[in-house]
Amino acid sequence: MAIGTTFVIIGGGFDISVGSLLALTAAMSVGLQHHMHWSLAVLLVLIIGAIFGFFNGFLTAKVHIPAIIATLGTMTIIRGLAYLYTGGYPVYVEAPDFAYIGTGYLGPIPFPIIILIIMVVLWQFILTRTRFGRYASALGGNKEAARLSGVKVDYYHILTFVVGGLMAAMAGIVYASRLLSVTPLAGQGYELDAIASTVIGGTSVSGGEGSVVRTLIGVLLLTIIANVFNLMGIHIYVQYVVKGAIILSAVGFDTYSKYRQ
Repeated sequence: MAIGTTFVIIGGGFDISVGSLLALTAAMSVGLQHHMHWSLAVLLVLIIGAIFGFFNGFLTAKVHIPAIIATLGTMTIIRGLAYLYTGGYPVYVEAPDFAYIGTGYLGPIPFPIIILIIMVVLWQFILTRTRFGRYASALGGNKEAARLSGVKVDYYHILTFVVGGLMAAMAGIVYASRLLSVTPLAGQGYELDAIASTVIGGTSVSGGEGSVVRTLIGVLLLTIIANVFNLMGIHIYVQYVVKGAIILSAVGFDTYSKYRQ
């Protein structure tokens, strides 16, 4: 999820619907297995995630709804769809091959770690070595300058949201296969973790600057902080306060630095 969020923010957008999308895609990746093979269900869920990402990007790029408002609306819609799809009850994983995605091992290494490493390498390469990555950074840095340079800014802006939706769907698949059950409440607050990890990793909230590798470091730092708090017995409510303060501090430092420049 943080990888997708990195692309969205670098492109000058913002997406708070990814937590709800995780819940819906996780539930669908399990529920669709009653009608098709699990591999087809996974493929269909990835496509659905990309479609929702496209819809978010279309609302912001073509309808010109501010990204925070557009994704706030889709967040509520998608969460409602998750409740409708599950009927408000948990759904359970039955296919052992599907469960391997989240619980299996490749030698001594957990398979989700393999997926994570592949995704980090792939999307870091796309961000730094492809036209899409360069143009995403360009339109996030200065959209009008990118437009005047001949870049199809709306197209690439929408594409960053497609990546966000795709990676949220992949996170939903891993979530379902790891926990072996999904409730419509899954993913609540995950968008906060994704944004916090991205910002802590050095991605500029104003767009144009960021790195998937640094986002991974942000994820690890946030996880270490959460584990330390748990070991110290600090209440989860206090952790929310600290997490919010970390986000404000990181964003404040970034915006103040740009203001000074």
